[in-house]
Amino acid sequence: MLEDLDGLTSKMAELAGRMRALREENQRLRTQLATANVELDTLRGRVAGAMERIDALLARLPPPEKSAESTSSASP
Repeated sequence: MLEDLDGLTSKMAELAGRMRALREENQRLRTQLATANVELDTLRGRVAGAMERIDALLARLPPPEKSAESTSSASP
């Protein structure tokens, strides 16, 4: 009977250790996720800014001119 209790005590201690390790890993993963989300938001902002700058540059370009060469070379 005492051996059973000792075995159970050992298993409970092992379970408690595993739970503690899993809690620590969970906390590390939550921290990593939060950091990744901040980085993702930063990158999204940078992409949005780059797209705005590209759109502004495209708006400043003059419209394409239709030349006589391009229309005559397209016809056989």
